[in-house]
Amino acid sequence: MKIGIDLGGSHIGIGLVDKDKIIAIKDKIFNREDRKNIENCILNEIERMIIELLVENYIKKEEIELVGIASPGTISNGKIVRASNLNIYDFEIVKILKNKLGMNMIIRNDAKCAGLAEKKYGAIKDYEDSVFLSIGTGIGGAVFLNNKLLEPKRYSGFEIGHMVVNRGGRACSCGKKGCFEAYSSIKALKMKVTETLDVDNDISGQYLREQLLIKDHPGVKEDIDVFLEYMKVGICNLIDIFEPQAVCFGGSFSYYEGNPVLDKLYEKLHEENSTFNGKPLPDFVIAKYKNNAGIIGATIE
Repeated sequence: MKIGIDLGGSHIGIGLVDKDKIIAIKDKIFNREDRKNIENCILNEIERMIIELLVENYIKKEEIELVGIASPGTISNGKIVRASNLNIYDFEIVKILKNKLGMNMIIRNDAKCAGLAEKKYGAIKDYEDSVFLSIGTGIGGAVFLNNKLLEPKRYSGFEIGHMVVNRGGRACSCGKKGCFEAYSSIKALKMKVTETLDVDNDISGQYLREQLLIKDHPGVKEDIDVFLEYMKVGICNLIDIFEPQAVCFGGSFSYYEGNPVLDKLYEKLHEENSTFNGKPLPDFVIAKYKNNAGIIGATIE
């Protein structure tokens, strides 16, 4: 038995994992108060939820082979070097939690964890070359060539969300301007749509998807078109660079399956001259494990 932790831009999810099955799960949504001292909040909540999971499921600490953490941002040597969505820098999370809990523990970038789950068990397991895109609060990714995850020596790398798609454009949380994430994350879409409709931006992902289904608002249509146009640019750049057999959509965007927004994206991707080598394009697939992929993938060594 293993424990997987998905540390997101807006929540923590922790699950007891047996291969690709989540046996039990707990989660915590960050509120404004939590964000004032986010590092302490993360440490305290992880410790609390792990202890509760063990007690509630009659499992001894010694029975847990591994605790894996899927974290946003740049990861190196057990440390979160930089997670701009959480405003975290040089956070020795593994060292601190090992001392607190006395358990075997690893950490890896969250998008790569989710990609590993989809590669080993899910939507891209039958493809040798694939690109996994986690689109939610931010945008992250993982690239597999010849069935192997590409991993740089220095940092976790493949910060797909921070390639610039509009030089000098919108400010991004990373400090640059015009990043892919600033235009085509679900957070960016939510901010634009709620601004256009003049409603509170503290809405659920489900509510947003439903609004995009029913709204016939010209401003919202424009917001969606801008969102998808930049998403097309980012995805086609990745296709031109890596020539994958498949592109997999994970994170919150995986819940857009069957939504007209995703159908319209497919139309844009199939437009003439969208990629250097043209058609046929890669297969476009939806993550099997959706938002649970990070928890499962965190436990894959």
